[in-house]
Amino acid sequence: MYVPYPLQNHLRFLKPEIAGSALAEMAQPQGQFSTMAEWLEQSFGATLSELFFNPFHDLYTAGLYSKIAPQDAYKSPVNLPLAIQGAINEAPPVGYNTTFVYPEAGLNTLAQGMAKLCDIKYGKRAEKIDVKDKTVYFAHGSNQSYDNLISTLPLNKMLAMTGLEVEAQPDPYTSVLVLNLGAQKGDNCPEDHWLYNPDAKSGFHRVGFYSNVDRLFLPKSAQASGDRVSIYVERAFVGGTKPTVTEVAQYSEAVVKELQQWGFIDKAEVVDPTWIEVAYTWSYPGSRWKKQALQVLEEHDIYQIGRYGRWIFQGIADSIKDGFFVGASFKAN
Repeated sequence: MYVPYPLQNHLRFLKPEIAGSALAEMAQPQGQFSTMAEWLEQSFGATLSELFFNPFHDLYTAGLYSKIAPQDAYKSPVNLPLAIQGAINEAPPVGYNTTFVYPEAGLNTLAQGMAKLCDIKYGKRAEKIDVKDKTVYFAHGSNQSYDNLISTLPLNKMLAMTGLEVEAQPDPYTSVLVLNLGAQKGDNCPEDHWLYNPDAKSGFHRVGFYSNVDRLFLPKSAQASGDRVSIYVERAFVGGTKPTVTEVAQYSEAVVKELQQWGFIDKAEVVDPTWIEVAYTWSYPGSRWKKQALQVLEEHDIYQIGRYGRWIFQGIADSIKDGFFVGASFKAN
Protein backbone atom coordinates (compact mmCIF):
# COMPACT_ATOMS: atom_id res chain seq x y z
CA MET A 1 0.00 0.00 0.00
CA TYR A 2 1.27 3.45 -0.95
CA VAL A 3 0.09 6.44 1.09
CA PRO A 4 1.29 9.96 0.16
CA TYR A 5 3.26 12.00 2.67
CA PRO A 6 2.25 12.80 5.34
CA LEU A 7 0.20 9.76 6.29
CA GLN A 8 -2.11 11.60 8.72
CA ASN A 9 -3.29 13.96 5.95
CA HIS A 10 -4.12 11.16 3.49
CA LEU A 11 -6.35 8.90 5.53
CA ARG A 12 -8.66 8.25 2.55
CA PHE A 13 -6.03 5.82 1.29
CA LEU A 14 -6.67 3.60 4.32
CA LYS A 15 -9.68 1.46 5.18
CA PRO A 16 -12.65 3.56 6.39
CA GLU A 17 -12.65 1.99 9.84
CA ILE A 18 -8.94 2.76 10.28
CA ALA A 19 -9.40 6.34 9.09
CA GLY A 20 -12.35 6.80 11.45
CA SER A 21 -10.43 5.51 14.46
CA ALA A 22 -7.43 7.67 13.58
CA LEU A 23 -9.49 10.86 13.33
CA ALA A 24 -11.29 10.14 16.62
CA GLU A 25 -7.98 9.60 18.39
CA MET A 26 -6.35 12.67 16.85
CA ALA A 27 -9.30 14.77 18.04
CA GLN A 28 -8.58 13.92 21.69
CA PRO A 29 -6.79 16.55 23.82
CA GLN A 30 -3.06 16.02 23.80
CA GLY A 31 -1.64 14.79 27.09
CA GLN A 32 1.84 15.09 28.54
CA PHE A 33 4.83 13.40 26.97
CA SER A 34 8.60 13.33 27.32
CA THR A 35 9.81 10.78 24.76
CA MET A 36 9.39 10.57 21.00
CA ALA A 37 7.27 7.44 21.35
CA GLU A 38 4.91 9.19 23.76
CA TRP A 39 4.69 12.25 21.51
CA LEU A 40 3.81 10.12 18.50
CA GLU A 41 0.93 8.39 20.26
CA GLN A 42 -0.33 11.63 21.83
CA SER A 43 -0.22 13.33 18.42
CA PHE A 44 -1.55 10.63 16.11
CA GLY A 45 -3.28 8.13 18.39
CA ALA A 46 -2.79 4.42 18.93
CA THR A 47 -4.16 3.35 15.54
CA LEU A 48 -1.70 5.26 13.33
CA SER A 49 1.11 4.69 15.81
CA GLU A 50 0.65 0.93 15.66
CA LEU A 51 0.13 0.95 11.89
CA PHE A 52 3.09 3.12 10.88
CA PHE A 53 4.69 5.58 13.29
CA ASN A 54 5.97 3.08 15.88
CA PRO A 55 7.46 0.48 13.52
CA PHE A 56 8.96 3.16 11.26
CA HIS A 57 10.54 5.16 14.09
CA ASP A 58 11.80 1.97 15.69
CA LEU A 59 13.82 1.37 12.50
CA TYR A 60 14.64 5.06 11.88
CA THR A 61 16.09 5.57 15.39
CA ALA A 62 17.46 2.01 15.78
CA GLY A 63 15.15 1.49 18.74
CA LEU A 64 15.96 4.79 20.52
CA TYR A 65 12.55 6.40 19.95
CA SER A 66 11.23 5.21 23.32
CA LYS A 67 14.16 6.88 25.14
CA ILE A 68 14.91 10.10 23.25
CA ALA A 69 13.11 13.43 23.30
CA PRO A 70 10.69 14.38 20.50
CA GLN A 71 12.50 15.97 17.57
CA ASP A 72 11.78 17.41 14.12
CA ALA A 73 8.03 17.79 14.71
CA TYR A 74 7.76 19.78 11.47
CA LYS A 75 8.36 16.54 9.57
CA SER A 76 5.08 15.14 10.92
CA PRO A 77 2.75 18.14 11.28
CA VAL A 78 -0.37 17.70 13.39
CA ASN A 79 -3.40 19.56 12.03
CA LEU A 80 -6.82 18.02 12.64
CA PRO A 81 -8.74 20.11 10.05
CA LEU A 82 -6.25 19.04 7.36
CA ALA A 83 -6.46 15.44 8.53
CA ILE A 84 -10.25 15.57 8.19
CA GLN A 85 -9.95 17.19 4.76
CA GLY A 86 -7.44 14.56 3.65
CA ALA A 87 -9.74 11.77 4.79
CA ILE A 88 -12.31 12.97 2.26
CA ASN A 89 -10.49 14.85 -0.48
CA GLU A 90 -7.14 16.32 -1.50
CA ALA A 91 -5.19 18.15 1.21
CA PRO A 92 -2.52 20.79 0.52
CA PRO A 93 1.17 19.82 0.81
CA VAL A 94 2.68 20.33 4.28
CA GLY A 95 5.85 19.52 6.17
CA TYR A 96 9.41 19.78 4.97
CA ASN A 97 10.51 19.50 1.34
CA THR A 98 7.16 20.55 -0.12
CA THR A 99 9.38 22.45 -2.54
CA PHE A 100 13.12 22.38 -3.05
CA VAL A 101 15.77 23.75 -5.37
CA TYR A 102 18.44 21.69 -7.04
CA PRO A 103 21.33 23.02 -9.17
CA GLU A 104 20.91 22.09 -12.82
CA ALA A 105 24.42 20.66 -13.04
CA GLY A 106 24.21 18.83 -9.70
CA LEU A 107 24.65 19.77 -6.05
CA ASN A 108 28.39 19.19 -6.23
CA THR A 109 28.73 22.25 -8.48
CA LEU A 110 27.60 24.48 -5.61
CA ALA A 111 30.27 23.09 -3.28
CA GLN A 112 32.92 23.28 -5.99
CA GLY A 113 32.00 26.89 -6.71
CA MET A 114 32.39 27.87 -3.06
CA ALA A 115 35.63 25.89 -2.81
CA LYS A 116 37.21 28.02 -5.55
CA LEU A 117 36.88 31.05 -3.27
CA CYS A 118 38.65 29.34 -0.37
CA ASP A 119 42.10 28.06 0.58
CA ILE A 120 41.34 24.38 1.18
CA LYS A 121 43.91 21.79 2.23
CA TYR A 122 42.69 18.38 1.10
CA GLY A 123 43.81 15.04 2.49
CA LYS A 124 44.61 16.38 5.97
CA ARG A 125 42.69 14.53 8.68
CA ALA A 126 42.66 16.29 12.04
CA GLU A 127 43.31 13.82 14.87
CA LYS A 128 43.92 15.91 17.98
CA ILE A 129 43.43 19.50 19.13
CA ASP A 130 45.49 20.97 21.95
CA VAL A 131 43.26 23.71 23.35
CA LYS A 132 46.00 25.08 25.61
CA ASP A 133 48.48 26.00 22.89
CA LYS A 134 45.71 26.20 20.22
CA THR A 135 47.18 23.71 17.79
CA VAL A 136 45.52 21.19 15.47
CA TYR A 137 47.51 17.99 14.88
CA PHE A 138 46.98 16.07 11.64
CA ALA A 139 47.25 12.36 10.87
CA HIS A 140 50.35 12.63 8.68
CA GLY A 141 52.38 14.47 11.34
CA SER A 142 51.92 18.18 10.55
CA ASN A 143 50.17 20.72 12.75
CA GLN A 144 48.55 24.13 12.48
CA SER A 145 48.09 26.81 15.11
CA TYR A 146 44.90 28.88 15.30
CA ASP A 147 43.35 31.85 17.06
CA ASN A 148 39.72 30.85 16.56
CA LEU A 149 38.50 27.54 15.17
CA ILE A 150 35.26 27.05 13.23
CA SER A 151 34.28 23.40 13.15
CA THR A 152 31.62 21.36 11.37
CA LEU A 153 32.80 18.10 12.96
CA PRO A 154 30.17 16.23 15.01
CA LEU A 155 29.97 17.67 18.52
CA ASN A 156 30.89 14.38 20.20
CA LYS A 157 33.89 13.97 17.89
CA MET A 158 35.15 17.47 18.67
CA LEU A 159 34.92 16.87 22.42
CA ALA A 160 36.94 13.68 22.01
CA MET A 161 39.62 15.38 19.87
CA THR A 162 40.05 18.22 22.37
CA GLY A 163 39.87 16.06 25.48
CA LEU A 164 37.38 18.49 27.00
CA GLU A 165 34.69 17.06 29.27
CA VAL A 166 31.27 18.09 30.56
CA GLU A 167 29.17 16.81 33.44
CA ALA A 168 26.06 15.84 31.46
CA GLN A 169 25.56 12.38 29.95
CA PRO A 170 26.35 12.45 26.21
CA ASP A 171 23.32 12.46 23.94
CA PRO A 172 22.92 9.51 21.56
CA TYR A 173 23.27 9.33 17.82
CA THR A 174 22.56 6.80 15.12
CA SER A 175 24.85 5.63 12.37
CA VAL A 176 23.47 4.77 8.94
CA LEU A 177 24.52 2.16 6.43
CA VAL A 178 23.65 3.57 3.01
CA LEU A 179 23.45 0.94 0.30
CA ASN A 180 23.77 2.51 -3.15
CA LEU A 181 22.42 0.42 -6.01
CA GLY A 182 22.59 0.68 -9.76
CA ALA A 183 20.13 -1.74 -11.29
CA GLN A 184 17.92 -2.68 -14.16
CA LYS A 185 14.57 -1.03 -13.52
CA GLY A 186 11.78 -3.32 -12.34
CA ASP A 187 8.19 -3.27 -13.59
CA ASN A 188 6.90 -1.96 -10.23
CA CYS A 189 9.59 0.66 -9.64
CA PRO A 190 7.82 3.78 -8.27
CA GLU A 191 8.24 7.32 -9.54
CA ASP A 192 8.59 8.74 -6.01
CA HIS A 193 11.73 10.45 -4.74
CA TRP A 194 11.71 8.22 -1.66
CA LEU A 195 9.53 5.96 0.47
CA TYR A 196 9.38 5.55 4.24
CA ASN A 197 9.23 1.84 5.01
CA PRO A 198 7.91 0.51 8.36
CA ASP A 199 8.07 -3.20 7.56
CA ALA A 200 11.02 -4.03 5.29
CA LYS A 201 12.14 -7.55 6.17
CA SER A 202 15.80 -6.72 5.63
CA GLY A 203 15.61 -3.88 8.17
CA PHE A 204 15.91 -0.62 6.20
CA HIS A 205 13.69 2.37 6.96
CA ARG A 206 13.93 4.30 3.71
CA VAL A 207 14.49 3.60 0.05
CA GLY A 208 15.08 6.53 -2.30
CA PHE A 209 15.51 6.94 -6.02
CA TYR A 210 18.31 9.24 -7.15
CA SER A 211 17.33 8.90 -10.79
CA ASN A 212 13.75 10.01 -10.06
CA VAL A 213 15.17 13.33 -8.87
CA ASP A 214 17.42 13.79 -11.90
CA ARG A 215 18.56 11.55 -14.76
CA LEU A 216 22.10 12.83 -14.14
CA PHE A 217 22.25 10.12 -11.47
CA LEU A 218 22.29 7.50 -14.24
CA PRO A 219 25.15 6.60 -16.58
CA LYS A 220 24.98 8.62 -19.81
CA SER A 221 24.31 5.41 -21.73
CA ALA A 222 21.12 4.82 -19.71
CA GLN A 223 19.72 8.35 -19.42
CA ALA A 224 17.68 8.18 -22.62
CA SER A 225 16.37 4.60 -22.40
CA GLY A 226 14.97 4.83 -18.87
CA ASP A 227 15.62 1.12 -18.24
CA ARG A 228 18.00 1.69 -15.31
CA VAL A 229 17.48 3.08 -11.82
CA SER A 230 19.86 4.38 -9.16
CA ILE A 231 18.73 3.79 -5.59
CA TYR A 232 19.84 4.43 -2.01
CA VAL A 233 18.67 2.30 0.91
CA GLU A 234 19.14 3.44 4.52
CA ARG A 235 19.40 1.33 7.67
CA ALA A 236 20.10 2.82 11.11
CA PHE A 237 22.32 1.49 13.89
CA VAL A 238 22.78 2.75 17.45
CA GLY A 239 25.87 4.94 17.61
CA GLY A 240 28.92 2.98 18.67
CA THR A 241 27.83 -0.23 16.96
CA LYS A 242 28.87 -1.28 13.48
CA PRO A 243 28.13 -4.39 11.41
CA THR A 244 30.99 -6.61 10.30
CA VAL A 245 32.05 -6.95 6.68
CA THR A 246 30.26 -10.30 6.55
CA GLU A 247 27.09 -8.82 8.03
CA VAL A 248 27.13 -5.97 5.51
CA ALA A 249 27.48 -8.44 2.66
CA GLN A 250 24.60 -10.56 3.98
CA TYR A 251 22.43 -7.47 4.47
CA SER A 252 23.24 -6.18 0.97
CA GLU A 253 22.17 -9.49 -0.53
CA ALA A 254 18.94 -9.44 1.49
CA VAL A 255 18.11 -5.90 0.34
CA VAL A 256 18.64 -6.74 -3.31
CA LYS A 257 16.40 -9.80 -3.02
CA GLU A 258 13.67 -7.82 -1.25
CA LEU A 259 13.68 -5.01 -3.83
CA GLN A 260 13.53 -7.65 -6.56
CA GLN A 261 10.54 -9.27 -4.83
CA TRP A 262 8.83 -5.87 -4.72
CA GLY A 263 9.48 -5.45 -8.44
CA PHE A 264 11.52 -2.28 -7.88
CA ILE A 265 14.59 -3.73 -9.61
CA ASP A 266 15.60 -6.65 -11.78
CA LYS A 267 19.31 -7.37 -11.93
CA ALA A 268 21.51 -5.33 -9.57
CA GLU A 269 24.57 -4.18 -11.51
CA VAL A 270 26.28 -2.09 -8.80
CA VAL A 271 26.01 -2.66 -5.02
CA ASP A 272 28.06 -0.21 -2.96
CA PRO A 273 27.69 0.17 0.85
CA THR A 274 28.72 3.41 2.58
CA TRP A 275 28.99 3.80 6.36
CA ILE A 276 28.05 7.16 7.95
CA GLU A 277 29.23 7.15 11.57
CA VAL A 278 27.22 10.15 12.83
CA ALA A 279 24.14 10.33 10.63
CA TYR A 280 21.28 11.43 12.92
CA THR A 281 21.69 13.20 16.25
CA TRP A 282 19.24 12.90 19.16
CA SER A 283 18.79 14.20 22.70
CA TYR A 284 17.56 12.63 25.90
CA PRO A 285 14.59 14.35 27.59
CA GLY A 286 15.87 17.29 29.66
CA SER A 287 19.46 16.82 28.46
CA ARG A 288 21.96 19.63 29.01
CA TRP A 289 24.84 17.88 27.21
CA LYS A 290 24.67 19.87 23.97
CA LYS A 291 24.53 23.22 25.77
CA GLN A 292 27.42 22.33 28.05
CA ALA A 293 29.50 20.93 25.18
CA LEU A 294 29.05 24.00 22.97
CA GLN A 295 29.81 26.30 25.90
CA VAL A 296 33.04 24.58 26.93
CA LEU A 297 34.28 24.58 23.33
CA GLU A 298 33.50 28.28 22.88
CA GLU A 299 35.39 28.99 26.10
CA HIS A 300 38.41 27.65 24.21
CA ASP A 301 37.62 29.66 21.02
CA ILE A 302 36.17 26.70 19.13
CA TYR A 303 32.85 27.44 17.41
CA GLN A 304 30.68 24.60 16.21
CA ILE A 305 28.42 25.18 13.19
CA GLY A 306 26.22 23.12 10.93
CA ARG A 307 23.94 20.14 11.41
CA TYR A 308 26.44 17.89 13.19
CA GLY A 309 28.55 20.58 14.78
CA ARG A 310 25.58 21.95 16.71
CA TRP A 311 23.87 18.54 17.09
CA ILE A 312 20.65 19.68 15.44
CA PHE A 313 18.71 18.47 12.43
CA GLN A 314 18.74 20.95 9.57
CA GLY A 315 18.96 20.89 5.81
CA ILE A 316 21.89 21.64 3.55
CA ALA A 317 20.78 25.23 2.91
CA ASP A 318 20.71 26.07 6.63
CA SER A 319 24.14 24.54 7.15
CA ILE A 320 25.57 26.62 4.30
CA LYS A 321 23.94 29.69 5.79
CA ASP A 322 25.60 28.91 9.14
CA GLY A 323 28.95 28.96 7.42
CA PHE A 324 28.32 32.29 5.71
CA PHE A 325 27.07 33.94 8.91
CA VAL A 326 29.95 32.72 11.10
CA GLY A 327 32.54 33.48 8.44
CA ALA A 328 31.18 36.98 7.95
CA SER A 329 31.15 37.66 11.69
CA PHE A 330 34.84 36.77 12.03
CA LYS A 331 35.72 38.77 8.93
CA ALA A 332 33.92 41.79 10.40
CA ASN A 333 35.98 41.51 13.57
